[in-house]
Amino acid sequence: MRKAVMILIALICVGTAVNRNAFKSDISNRDVVQGVGIDINNDGSYTVTLETINTENYSNADGAAKPVMNLRTLNGKTVSAAIKSAYSIDGKTPVLSQNRVIVIGKELAEKGILPSLDFFIRDAENYPTVQIAAVEEKASDFFKNASSESTVVSRNIEKILLTSDDDMAVSSITLCELMNRSKSAGHSFYVPIIETFKEKDRPEIKSKGTVVFKEGKYSCSLNEEETVSLNFLCNKARRGSVDFNTDSGAAAISIIKSKTVRSADYSADKPVFNIKIEIDADIAESDTDAGYNLSKSEISSLKGYGEEKVKADVEKLIQKLYSDKKADAAGLSRLIYIHYPDLFRKNEKNLSGIMTESQYSVEVEICVRRIGQDYVS
Repeated sequence: MRKAVMILIALICVGTAVNRNAFKSDISNRDVVQGVGIDINNDGSYTVTLETINTENYSNADGAAKPVMNLRTLNGKTVSAAIKSAYSIDGKTPVLSQNRVIVIGKELAEKGILPSLDFFIRDAENYPTVQIAAVEEKASDFFKNASSESTVVSRNIEKILLTSDDDMAVSSITLCELMNRSKSAGHSFYVPIIETFKEKDRPEIKSKGTVVFKEGKYSCSLNEEETVSLNFLCNKARRGSVDFNTDSGAAAISIIKSKTVRSADYSADKPVFNIKIEIDADIAESDTDAGYNLSKSEISSLKGYGEEKVKADVEKLIQKLYSDKKADAAGLSRLIYIHYPDLFRKNEKNLSGIMTESQYSVEVEICVRRIGQDYVS
């Protein structure tokens, strides 16, 4: 009996060692991709930057002393060819199932990004929920500038973009959303912009507004304040704050909940788009002499100033997008497609002109649910 137990223990030890070595070999032969950067070259070929997990950390005892991530820069006639060339260089297979973000370089944005994203839609290994971001430089340079020995750049980008639920100055879009919008009536969509900055001698990443694309090509950029209005317009404003000035000084409201209802009326010669923004808010700050105890009239006044601020900003953005740039980034033309299909088909070739000539009515209603925490002496 004792001999049988000893044999069983020996077999388990051998099996464990074999499995461990197989695991090491398997991980060492793979490049687990966390982020992808795409740039276009003058000859139309692509430069692809892969941020991959440093698998030596898993297969060597001294792995903790090595960088957490590796950067690989690859070239190819197509995006898929560039990525697949990694295997012929060092025998490692890129694994894209763990990819978190695709970063678009400036020149690629100007020439058109849709062809470069085709591989990520067709390849079964990719997830359609991967985040898309743009930079105002080469994507390869961005990854180099943002990298450090302990930084996972792609994970940091993803975290920043997902804060759009709590910070209305940040926009976000997934690969699936982008492709759906690119096939919709207006053929316009938007992508968040990110950039690097130095913080205590180490690189950090932050959001820097939004870039609008028309027919897949760069149309214009929106700053952070315009991005807030875009989130309101697209019913993507969840939580955040709105700052404004009053006759008494500066003030701010914190948004508890926001909902935007959009409708279209095409019964006349020109469509009329009605945008109603409903906001539940808390008064975050009011620089007045009244102190903490705000009267009903003062609350009503702050509510009015806040409504005017949001309304004016959204109307200004509509002017920029639909009159100046003729880019339907908010997807309002889809309302015509849904509710007036016959008129849509009749005017599809002149849709951009119709959207420019349309009327846009913006209504903002703020309900003040709280005026700050109760003070207890």
